[in-house]
Amino acid sequence: MTVRVLVVEDEAIIAIDIADQLTVAGFQVVGPVPSVAKALRLISEEGCDAAVLDVNLRDETTEAVALVLRSRGTPFLFLSAVPRDRLPSGFHDEVLLPKPVKPAILVAALLSSIAE
Repeated sequence: MTVRVLVVEDEAIIAIDIADQLTVAGFQVVGPVPSVAKALRLISEEGCDAAVLDVNLRDETTEAVALVLRSRGTPFLFLSAVPRDRLPSGFHDEVLLPKPVKPAILVAALLSSIAE
């Protein structure tokens, strides 16, 4: 079974790089999408098995996406330059990988979050 991973990232080059890393590792990428609205629409219409979220997207945060994923029991991690103390309230214990991240670290963290 192929694991479908939603990628929410507003920087196009970074989004493409993350998508490529995940595809090479055998995941099926959903998106990537640059906004909360598009992420929520994809979750509603297509679903996903896991997600990689940037914290800050231009003028919004991915807190609403993380809340929906959490309510569905869908594993996710944050991939962001934001320090842990700037994560949305209630998400300080979630996996936070710093940008840039090596592909092996991203894949290992994603696999670990899926296995939990």
